[in-house]
Amino acid sequence: MKLLTLPAHKRHEALVGYLFIMPYLVLFVLFVLVPVVWGFFISLHNWHVLGEQKPFVGFANYRALLQDDLFGIALLNTGYFALLTVIPGNVVSLLLALGLNARIRGEDVYKAVFYLPVILSVAVVAIIWRWMYSTEFGLLNHYLKVLWQFLHLPGDFQPVPWLNSPQTAMPSLALMSIWWGAGGSMLIYLAGLRAIPEEYYEAARIDGASTWGRFWHITLPLLKPSLLFCLVMSLIGSSQVFGQSYILTGGGPHYSTLTVVLYMYQTGFSLYRMGYACAVAYVMFVIVLGFTLLQFRLLSAREEE
Repeated sequence: MKLLTLPAHKRHEALVGYLFIMPYLVLFVLFVLVPVVWGFFISLHNWHVLGEQKPFVGFANYRALLQDDLFGIALLNTGYFALLTVIPGNVVSLLLALGLNARIRGEDVYKAVFYLPVILSVAVVAIIWRWMYSTEFGLLNHYLKVLWQFLHLPGDFQPVPWLNSPQTAMPSLALMSIWWGAGGSMLIYLAGLRAIPEEYYEAARIDGASTWGRFWHITLPLLKPSLLFCLVMSLIGSSQVFGQSYILTGGGPHYSTLTVVLYMYQTGFSLYRMGYACAVAYVMFVIVLGFTLLQFRLLSAREEE
């Protein structure tokens, strides 16, 4: 109705605008909105792919999750992975961006080298790191052995079972993921650093501020939008970890790398329990949404201070 009350030329402009966004809207509705609503509908049913009947069970799938030990393990493992990757990964990206922001010689080459892993698929990255983690011919164990001999440590060097031990499997996946994604956040931080006016730093130097003081009182506060974006996206990305554990460990050893998305995949596409798998997805969605809102609130509160 509001559109009809506009003058003719304004109505024409509005219609042109709607036509431009129409392709995106159609794709969004078909491939995002409808699957989201349909997934929630499935989660309310005992939906087995091979079953003829798909009875409505209400929130029974959600109640069953509360007593599911494997889901609890997967949830803890996903939180552990996020703990190992979100903050450390962003620290690595920020350090790389700070180094490049010094406008060193060959900056473009370094940018390309650091960003190159981001464009690789998870399958390629997993194969590369499987070789590196190998206990027989892996580079990491080779360099550890060289270091062991250089320091003349007692006894014989025993290769580290990076992917075969419950204690080291998840940290190994986290290390690989940090290497894989550091370049993407690095570019965002670098853009944020280049947007800070140089006059602020010159005034701080005249006032005698140290390097750490300039970083803490100028760089970090003005970099908050980039920090917020990268932290939120990192948290969402870490909660969706799947390919690393699926390809390298299959969720083992002893469920130490079983993540929520991998558990959802196994439930839905190995056991064909689609209703239960959709319930897992929605519970994870609510958890990630809660943490994301918390991040927004915390960083917004600090900005207001």
